[in-house]
Amino acid sequence: MKEKALEKLTKAESIYVVVSKASGLDGLASGLALYLSLIKLGKNASIISKTPSVGDANKIYGVDKIGKLVGKRNLTVVVDNAVERVDKVTYFLDGNRLKVVIHSLAGSNGVSKDQVSLEETVSAAELIFAIGYDLPESLHSEITHEQNISSETLIININNQKSHQKFAQIEVVNDQAATISEVMAKMIQDLALPVDEDIAYNLYMGISEATDNFSPALASSLSLEMAAWLLKFGASRASLAGTPRRPDFTQSLPKTVQVIPPIGIDYMDKTPTIEELEGKQELKDQSASRDWLKPPKIYKGSKSFDREN
Repeated sequence: MKEKALEKLTKAESIYVVVSKASGLDGLASGLALYLSLIKLGKNASIISKTPSVGDANKIYGVDKIGKLVGKRNLTVVVDNAVERVDKVTYFLDGNRLKVVIHSLAGSNGVSKDQVSLEETVSAAELIFAIGYDLPESLHSEITHEQNISSETLIININNQKSHQKFAQIEVVNDQAATISEVMAKMIQDLALPVDEDIAYNLYMGISEATDNFSPALASSLSLEMAAWLLKFGASRASLAGTPRRPDFTQSLPKTVQVIPPIGIDYMDKTPTIEELEGKQELKDQSASRDWLKPPKIYKGSKSFDREN
C-alpha cells in the first residue's frame, strides 16, 4: 500500500485534500499540514473544508488556501433551458479552431447567444486524501459535481476511527490513536513527505487541542511520540508558537507590607543604645539577686524543708 500510494502520488497532477466537517480543528490541522507538504513537494493540491471559526483560524497555518482549487482548467459551455431547446451537440475542427454546434430541438426556437455562457472548472482529482470520514456518502456530499470522483481516482482514507463502510482503496486508520493529527504525522513520516516548521506546528497543535494539552486521560503513546518528532522539525520555532515566557511570581506580591503592631506596643522606637542595654541587664541582675537568700542559697519561692546530714 505504501508503494501504491507513493506511485500514485508521484504521477498525480491534481490532488484533493478533503476534510470532514465533523473532524474539528484536529482534522483541519492535519489536512492543512498535508496540503502544505504536498505544495512543498511541487504538487497541484487543493484543500476542501468548511471555513473555520476566527479563533481556530488564528491557531494554524494555510487557512486562506481552503476552497481555492488548482490544477488543469476545463472550459464548460453552459446552455440555459437546454432540455426544452437542445437536441444534440456536435463539434468539428475548422483549421485550428474548434467549433461546437448546439442543435436545436424540433419544435423549439433554438438557443440564442444570451442563453449560452462559459464556466471554468478544475479537472477531476487523480488522488484524494479523505480525512475524518466514516461513510462514502459524507465524502461525496462535500465534493461538487465538477469535482466528481471518477472511477480512476485513488482515495486514501486517514482517520483514528474505523469507518462503518469501506470506501477507500487505501486505509490509513489507527483506532488506538488519540487524534487524526498523530495518524497524519505518522503517515507523513512513513512516506518521507516534506516537513517544515509550519507543517510541524499544525500537526502539533492538532494533537495538543484534541488531547486537551496532552492530558494523560486523552493522549496516547503515539501522541507523545509524534509530538517529540514534530518538535525536532521545528514546531516550537514556528511564529504562531510565540516566545516562551517564564512565570514571574513576584508580580503577585505586594510592593510594600504594612505591619500593624498590637495596641500598646510601639515598634517605631529607635534602636536602643549600648548604655540602655547595659542598664536593663543591671536591673535584671538585681532582680534576680533578690530572689535568692544568702548562704545557703535557698530559693525563697520554694517551700521549707529540713536538710539531712
